[in-house]
Amino acid sequence: MKQVGKPSQMTVFDALYSMAAEDGRGEALFGNSFGIARDAYERTLIGEGYPGVYFEFPLLGSPGLDVLSVHRTVRPGSRFAPGAGFGYQAMFDWFSSICDRGTNASCGIELDTSAGETERAGVYLQYRKHSDLIAPFLESIGEEARTESFLAVANRMPEGWPPAYVGLFPGRAGTPLRIGGYLQHAIQKACADDPALLAAQFDQIGFSAYDDDMLSRCAALLPLAPSVDFQFDIMPDGTLGDVFGLSLSFNETKPREARMCMESGYGARICRTLQEWGLADERWKLIADAVFARHVPFDRGDGSRGRFALCCILNYAKVKFAGAVAQPAKFYLTMCAGEVEAQAPMR
Repeated sequence: MKQVGKPSQMTVFDALYSMAAEDGRGEALFGNSFGIARDAYERTLIGEGYPGVYFEFPLLGSPGLDVLSVHRTVRPGSRFAPGAGFGYQAMFDWFSSICDRGTNASCGIELDTSAGETERAGVYLQYRKHSDLIAPFLESIGEEARTESFLAVANRMPEGWPPAYVGLFPGRAGTPLRIGGYLQHAIQKACADDPALLAAQFDQIGFSAYDDDMLSRCAALLPLAPSVDFQFDIMPDGTLGDVFGLSLSFNETKPREARMCMESGYGARICRTLQEWGLADERWKLIADAVFARHVPFDRGDGSRGRFALCCILNYAKVKFAGAVAQPAKFYLTMCAGEVEAQAPMR
């Protein structure tokens, strides 16, 4: 990748995938869905930046690759290329108008490419504490009628369950509107210590699709990770669906610590637990080698040099409970890239 000028967005995507997938990891972890994922990802690009990319893949069953393309900033006036955007130009027109407000919000497109879905895409807004962004986001995707039901669920969230993101998945059964957030550490520990408390929290939220076995499994998972995310599905009639998502975060693990984490640290404990429960097989042992952080020099063409960073880090392991039954686990890697610093002009 040493070249004149910064690499193109697709050159970066290809490099990130190639480094994560080398030594046979691509076939073992991602299967043969890269070509579909690549073509679909290219249709998420708007503007000139390098969106963050989440690689999602199963830890059991047939390997596959889904991608979530997340934009943290988009310049006003940015347009998708003809045929791209999955019908979400209006969403990014709105998002570009709030990027300079200091909200630290991000907006993305999610693709179920492992299932062969290439025409319908989900969308995602991480609004963090800025709940005033929810209504205009939903309006920008033509779903303003669902604002009231989303806010109703958000307002029922107990202390320690702050909602922080909203997503919509038109290609999935029931077109669920996702509400998610980051469980605060005190309530994470309290629910791990007392499954009955978790049941009471579910009742307050309005989620009833749980049983004692699910509560026990959640309580066993909660202490294993530094932090966890939660997810619920809001159906078109405003009720909660029967799916609960629990994401075990690796957000405190640096790339150089990935091997230790996955061999003897909390990552290994999480994945071994999932394997013991029959929700994962041994492919998780390949994940540590997919992680990297590299700097690549490039010539700007004006006599100066720059350095371009390419990075893949552990994100989280996710377990979904559907009708209180634990589903095969998935894993997420975060891919990111960008210029890191300027260097003195060449002489």
